[in-house]
Amino acid sequence: MSAPAILAAGAGAALAAGLVLIITALRTGTVRPPALVGPAPRWRRRLRAVHAASLAPGRSRIQQWRRAGSWAAAGVLVWVVSGWPVAGVALIVVGLWLPWLLGSARVVQDRIARLEALETWCRRMADTLTGGGAIGLAQAVTVTAPHLDESIGPAVRVLSRQLREGHDIGASLREFADAVDDRVGDTVAAALLLALHQQTTGAARVLRQLAEGVARDVRARREIEAARAESRQSIRMLLLIQAGLLVLLALVPGFAAPYRTSTGQLVMAVLLAGTVAVLVWMRRLAVGRRASRFLVTPAGPR
Repeated sequence: MSAPAILAAGAGAALAAGLVLIITALRTGTVRPPALVGPAPRWRRRLRAVHAASLAPGRSRIQQWRRAGSWAAAGVLVWVVSGWPVAGVALIVVGLWLPWLLGSARVVQDRIARLEALETWCRRMADTLTGGGAIGLAQAVTVTAPHLDESIGPAVRVLSRQLREGHDIGASLREFADAVDDRVGDTVAAALLLALHQQTTGAARVLRQLAEGVARDVRARREIEAARAESRQSIRMLLLIQAGLLVLLALVPGFAAPYRTSTGQLVMAVLLAGTVAVLVWMRRLAVGRRASRFLVTPAGPR
């Protein structure tokens, strides 16, 4: 191996190791700074969001380390074999962030599933109130809690336990709304809060109206997602075509020669960065901006 290749391999290893350390530093640190008063700066929130987007959900810390290290090693290998440092860095970025970039459908489906679970819960509570004799709303929450989907099941079970133990109703419902983290969940929690405080007899009717409104929202969102499915498939095909072209360029020395220069690497970096920017933009369009919540737990002194 020539001296330039050795230098390139060393530089690539150093870059990859630095990238892995940056990705894992926010989670693997054992010493945490003291809590600050007030919200974190915007740049820190953005850094945490970028870090969270690189993590694979449901994996342990060791598995996250192995995943990041594997992609870093693959990026260094591509750098050394092809002589394209931009390609090596791009492979690391693709390996770590592409599941997030192409994961907008999963995010939207999770939101829809949470709304469907809220709709089901409202209907079950309404049926329990109308068919359970003298049963009250707090008892209806307890009766329906064990039979809910896991998207809201843990939050409802915690709410049920707190109501049985006599906790403050307002604080308990705000904690439930924070756990659901959706404006529709705030609406349901607010309706329950008013019904529990005033002990009104029309709680079942209000819950059915809420369920019908949520059902209409769910139908509209499913129609939108069905229309977006074809566009997502087209994006995946375009990415595969672009990756195939890069592989062909690497295999044909005559076409690949210009990309070994500094100018060629700059052009490649601009093209790949543009692709990533378009994917980020399309994810934002697909996920959309969430409606602001109105029932939140007030921040206490830290």
